[in-house]
Amino acid sequence: MDDDALALYAHFKSLPGSDQIATPFAIGMLQHWLWTRAPRRILEVGSGIGTLSWVIADYLTYLCGHAEAVSVEDDPWCREQWEQNLAFWGRRPMLFDKVPVYEFYDLLVLDGLQLPPDGWACLAPGASVFVEGNRRGQRAALRAWMRQAGRRYVETPSRPPNRSKGVWLGRCEPAGWERLCFATNRLEQWGRDLPARWRGDTIGKRRHD
Repeated sequence: MDDDALALYAHFKSLPGSDQIATPFAIGMLQHWLWTRAPRRILEVGSGIGTLSWVIADYLTYLCGHAEAVSVEDDPWCREQWEQNLAFWGRRPMLFDKVPVYEFYDLLVLDGLQLPPDGWACLAPGASVFVEGNRRGQRAALRAWMRQAGRRYVETPSRPPNRSKGVWLGRCEPAGWERLCFATNRLEQWGRDLPARWRGDTIGKRRHD
């Protein structure tokens, strides 16, 4: 696992309100997803105390103004902690308590909260989606909205070697080769889950640190 992801996890784990922060695996995957997808407009929903927001701020700083981001958190205490925890960054996401309307994003990071029914319309054509954990209800709502809107959407899980809590990665309006890659990865992840299921392990759940 990436040393930077482990160090960032250890830092946030020492802070107040860290019970439900993103795992080291999710932190590392978001770092990878940002650099491979290179989004210019990012929406993070459910920023909590700022663990994944820190990863986004690092990305914004490297791009020196060529990307922008919005983080949304409806809990006042978490927003206060977020402001303190990200005070280090000159370039960081703009923090709101509600999802801005009539805006479009090419990367959606889901880390909590529930988007309003029409909130999925914020996804620009070809947008990518990063889901921390499982969040089955939110993923089902997203798939249903995409079908109703007549838009194609694919998703696949990605889990650490011990098959504990991972992430889901999605793509709107995928190209043909992307659909194949997502389908192949889902089969691969399913195959990796089988030995753990035979052992009676719980798949996709947080393990004790």
